[in-house]
Amino acid sequence: MKPTTINLTRPISTESAAGTLFPWEAPYRTEDIATLQYNGANLFHITMGSGSATRLLGPAFGSPSGATIDQLPPARLVNRDAIVVPLAAEAGGEIGEEQVRAALAAADLRRGDAVVLMTGWGDDPGRHDADAYYLDSPYLSLPAAETLADLLGRNDTDLVLTDCVYLDRPGGEYARTEWTALQPWLRPAFPSDAARTYLAHYRPDKVQRDWAATLALTAQIWTVLGLVGCGALGWRRIRLTLAPLNVQGVGEVPCTVVAQLPGDEGAAARPVFTPGAPS
Repeated sequence: MKPTTINLTRPISTESAAGTLFPWEAPYRTEDIATLQYNGANLFHITMGSGSATRLLGPAFGSPSGATIDQLPPARLVNRDAIVVPLAAEAGGEIGEEQVRAALAAADLRRGDAVVLMTGWGDDPGRHDADAYYLDSPYLSLPAAETLADLLGRNDTDLVLTDCVYLDRPGGEYARTEWTALQPWLRPAFPSDAARTYLAHYRPDKVQRDWAATLALTAQIWTVLGLVGCGALGWRRIRLTLAPLNVQGVGEVPCTVVAQLPGDEGAAARPVFTPGAPS
């Protein structure tokens, strides 16, 4: 059977709440530079944060000596063998250490496999623009993230992907209550003076609490967050190709992720969501 290709990347949209809920995220915006009607060509000025939509995080996210995105060899981005690992998770639910251990133990995990942690959170396109999609995402506990890093490291796995929007509880303990809980007009998006002032007081002691799971996992494993449409995979073994923006010197960038399914055997009877028609 002809392989099926599915785009697992959440579209970047001006309608999305992404970039408006946390002080370190900038919303996606476009402004006309030239228009087809007036100039004969459409050109745009685009601004967005590094965490817009589906994105790749590397060791430089939390370490000054960690590898940056542009240092990830291209061979590790293309046609990767991967295993899909289902994880039951509710809205706002914490995924624990034992749940991660059990899920990996039950998977057909082979040495060097990339791992897709599938909760189903990104399978409903109707909620991708809503605040709740970001604020109520399932997340990993710190022990779960540490265990995941340890088990995948032993397996020579260097890449994990998930449809969770964040690895930690969105906003953590501090930013969620000190910033996100405010009325929208009291927390204008970065680069507002208010966001800059908050971040000036958002020091490492708070970051290490709010981002504990993220820092623990990305220090060792390249990590993709915010996949969509994983319910359409159906198969447990797939191939993945990643296309991160080739930005120098950073630890997080938007990233396109495409899955190739080997045939229709084992496919979901009704894929929950795929953001584009399979090729």
